[in-house]
Amino acid sequence: VDFKSPHSEAIKRIKQNSFVLDIGCNDGTVANELIKKKNCKVIGADQEIKNLKYEITQFQKIDLDNSFPDIKYDEVDYILILDVIEHIKDPESFMSKLYQKVSDNEKVEIIISTGNISFIIIRLMLLFGFFNYGKRGILDRTHTRLFTFNSMRSLIKGSNFKIKEVLGIPCPFPIVLKSKSISKILLNINSCLIFLSKSIFSYQMFLTIKPYASLELILKKAQKRFNKK
Repeated sequence: VDFKSPHSEAIKRIKQNSFVLDIGCNDGTVANELIKKKNCKVIGADQEIKNLKYEITQFQKIDLDNSFPDIKYDEVDYILILDVIEHIKDPESFMSKLYQKVSDNEKVEIIISTGNISFIIIRLMLLFGFFNYGKRGILDRTHTRLFTFNSMRSLIKGSNFKIKEVLGIPCPFPIVLKSKSISKILLNINSCLIFLSKSIFSYQMFLTIKPYASLELILKKAQKRFNKK
């Protein structure tokens, strides 16, 4: 992807030679980029292996509503949850279980993205009485939950994670329009509007988060400091 999107932003932030868990990896596009360009070890997890188009380090078939990938969570550097949380039946339970997996891993960063239901187009649709689910986009009919920036922040903080970064992502005009020049102009306009108001003009939200240290980890650190003295 050569324009600003959750995928391009995630790839940009991940360091060389990292161990990455890609939850909801879909066709493996992001995993493939990370392996080829950044020499990462990437474990992908999704419901169907038939959607996988690229060779990745490892694939695990799982139902995210009921289970988690079987990996060593204390070793992972990054966890990607790109455009996935809106498909999960109980996001609160999912995030709480994820915290239990990574709470002792100080280095891990979690990158999460989802659609913004308060995007200006959705607001205008509601103003005129329209609210129709479709095959793609924010109102994809497979979405079980819809989020605003505030509700996403509440979900993350309520699951014992701290937020490092919040970005607004513009509408994917290059996918919708054939003209590259018009798409570029619209992306620039949308990016400027996001600068004025993320909640109104962002098509998607993109967050980098980290788990707060568990009580066990805090006690271990205190013990180490005590022993040094």
